[in-house]
Amino acid sequence: MEVGIKVIAEDIRTQAARHVNSCFFTMVAVDDARKPAPVPALRPFTPDERRRHAAAEVRKSVRREMEQRFEALRGV
Repeated sequence: MEVGIKVIAEDIRTQAARHVNSCFFTMVAVDDARKPAPVPALRPFTPDERRRHAAAEVRKSVRREMEQRFEALRGV
């Protein structure tokens, strides 16, 4: 599961807000034995949900590709 986080800083005197950081965390559900457990698949409905879901799929693909490249380097 991927969770997106957006951090906003606010100047308490002027109440001006600005975006200071964004990131994505990958989380894994675990069972009582602390083994990875399946979760229901997300079903995006709105255009925004579909856009975010597609972007997450791209990030997942890039992570897997990078992992394969690093594994290939370790094998050299």
